Amino acid sequence: MKKSLFLICLLALATSVFAQDEEKSNIIFDGASYSFMFSWKKKPVKSHWTGLEFAFSNLDGLNKENVNLKLNRSHSFKLNLIDYNVFTHYSYSNWLFFTGLGFEWSLFNFKGNTGLRDDDAGITRFLPDHEGRSYRSNKLFVDYVTVPLMLEYQKKIRENRTFFISGGIEGLICVYSKSKVEARTPNGIKKISYKDLNIFPFNFRTVLRTGFENFSFFGYYQPCSMFQKGKGPELRSWGIGVSIH
Repeated sequence: MKKSLFLICLLALATSVFAQDEEKSNIIFDGASYSFMFSWKKKPVKSHWTGLEFAFSNLDGLNKENVNLKLNRSHSFKLNLIDYNVFTHYSYSNWLFFTGLGFEWSLFNFKGNTGLRDDDAGITRFLPDHEGRSYRSNKLFVDYVTVPLMLEYQKKIRENRTFFISGGIEGLICVYSKSKVEARTPNGIKKISYKDLNIFPFNFRTVLRTGFENFSFFGYYQPCSMFQKGKGPELRSWGIGVSIH
């Protein structure tokens, strides 16, 4: 009987302690949860990834190719559709992990009269037009499926609003790519497209994001070349942008 009373008192004490910690916590452990971009149901705790993103993009390695980028016309647009949140196992915590799924459409707009296409050996290079024509425009399009693996810290400040910062990697699965040029001819402008450009099918980049409530700034860098080794130029993308979650 004494042992039973002792166990009941111990259980009550432990429950009281955890309840107090839970009240102090900014993130309350609630297992794993999903968030959809088009869901109107508000959750007390969620990661900041689903939504719309826009970034100005650049490429490291263009100097070696003697090619310049039109920075104001090179950008990416991303639709982050779903995330999956995994909270820490401690009630008193400000951290959570998340993954998800998104789609990205990237455009790189180059200057000059050399465009990306495969040479006779099947290697993607910046090459001039076959007939020596000048280019009015010269673009590269790359579309990805994106899968984040991120760690986020968030804290309630200013009238219970949320400040957050997150970092990690985004996996990139290339689903489409092409180079498109517009060549000047005596009969007007001729559009020419080149596909199968040896873009690496699986890649990744590092991402850092910070923001307040449903708005954030982010930056990313791709450590590995966009193109397969030995089959294309050594180009690594990076950019800065804004998100609406």
